[in-house]
Amino acid sequence: MADADKKFSETNIGDVFEEMVTKPSVVQKGAKIREIIDLMIENPLSRKAYVVDVDGKLLGMVNTETLLRLVGYRVGVRKSGGVALYQFLRDSLKEEIDDIMTSVVPIKKDTMLTDAIELMVKQHLNDLPVVDEEGKLIGEMISLNIFRKARDLFEAD
Repeated sequence: MADADKKFSETNIGDVFEEMVTKPSVVQKGAKIREIIDLMIENPLSRKAYVVDVDGKLLGMVNTETLLRLVGYRVGVRKSGGVALYQFLRDSLKEEIDDIMTSVVPIKKDTMLTDAIELMVKQHLNDLPVVDEEGKLIGEMISLNIFRKARDLFEAD
């Protein structure tokens, strides 16, 4: 086993928190969808924005796919059929984050980096929220930072 591989496999999020975890895009519950769009434009590394309560506890997230679907509904891009019409009626008039946010699986500083990667692979995620023991959002682990850490696992030609 290579030293880089051993070090990587024994690393938890807390070990790399300062160098790898970034400041996520965050809005409070009840925010308008436009606020999330503005945040995503300001923070292009993140592909989602996290929704928190007034105490900073993580409630859910909104990703770019959801926002693109809503933009598509607003401009008339949609498939025909009963299901598409239902989805259009259900989603097109939404204005608040609470209506479109989805659940999210957070990690903590004591989560092993390899466990975070496994979760990202299994759930098809590009990033994960990092919370403290009280469930308050403290950062975001993004795949780009994992690539920086894992770069030494691969031989250069």
